[in-house]
Amino acid sequence: MKVIVLGGYILSMKRFFKTIIMIFIIMQVITLTTFAQEKFQNLDVLKESIYKHLENRDENFTFIYTGERKEFQDNILKCIKEAYSKDDYLERSWLKIQPKAKVTVDGIEATMEVTYLATKEQEEYVDTELEKITKSLIDVNMTELEKVKIINDYIENRYEYDYTLKSISVYSGLTTSRAICQTYSMTAYKMLKYAGIENKIVVGRIKEVPHSWNAVKIKDKWYQLDITNNDAIEKDKYFLVGDDILIANEYVWDRSKYPNTEKEK
Repeated sequence: MKVIVLGGYILSMKRFFKTIIMIFIIMQVITLTTFAQEKFQNLDVLKESIYKHLENRDENFTFIYTGERKEFQDNILKCIKEAYSKDDYLERSWLKIQPKAKVTVDGIEATMEVTYLATKEQEEYVDTELEKITKSLIDVNMTELEKVKIINDYIENRYEYDYTLKSISVYSGLTTSRAICQTYSMTAYKMLKYAGIENKIVVGRIKEVPHSWNAVKIKDKWYQLDITNNDAIEKDKYFLVGDDILIANEYVWDRSKYPNTEKEK
């Protein structure tokens, strides 16, 4: 029987240590840009472009911002955060974002270097594999509850907890069958979406140890789903439960960022 040690996640979730490093070279560059680059004057349009680059797992991309320098300096980090936060899975798919910027005669030329958990090709494998698996499990006549249960059971059976804390990406989980809580929750997020079930990845702690799980919406009501710890001594203890159950078991998270959940399903 598998046992999940609550402390097993302590160094595994590298998103708690990932960084955005902003470097500005405040100088005027005399030479003109000699190659075509994306140009933006509006931060909202820039944000959408950054999101698309991140979604595409581009490791290096450059753009020119033609708006005011102060506006860029004051808002670029917020712009980047709002871009990757558009999708829960994407938000947890990178380790480091390093934008570098310099002032040129064309505007602010910025280059972003990004380190991801998995490559574009690996993420394409993840998408193809999880969509295929989900379609094989889901019947059109199933209720939402039945869909969530079959996905919960599949992930429990597919993964073994990785006490080495190395399987931090879904690609690693699928190819090794080893996983940590980040892998469990990110896999569930994708599979539930493919099944048409709205859900979120919740990030918090258990007894001060970083942990992540899912919040799931069924018939317009939200429930907590912790598949990592469902795959433990007391099977499915955290299957579609309310906030009260998690709080009673020393879960802590910023409840203002997530939907309030119902009592146990």
